Amino acid sequence: MTDHIVDLEKRLLAAAVFELRVLLSAHIDPSSDSPETSAALFAYALHNQALDVLDGRPIDVTKALEAIAKLEPRLGSAYVQQFRRVVLNEA
Repeated sequence: MTDHIVDLEKRLLAAAVFELRVLLSAHIDPSSDSPETSAALFAYALHNQALDVLDGRPIDVTKALEAIAKLEPRLGSAYVQQFRRVVLNEA
């Protein structure tokens, strides 16, 4: 038996993030300001953590949030901060 038991809800969301990264990969164009490019880069920033969840490994939430923070110039400070608050369950 594995040391890390990952529940189905986490696996479902991790699989969805990974599949979104795959589906949006053709839309990664750093010179574009399109919503598709932003979504593709967002999914790409989290896909390694999604794979870790699917493989039963723990993820580093701080590292994941740092990856999203790098998208601040594209997504805006308010978006990134709201995402961080939601993840960390902050008021």
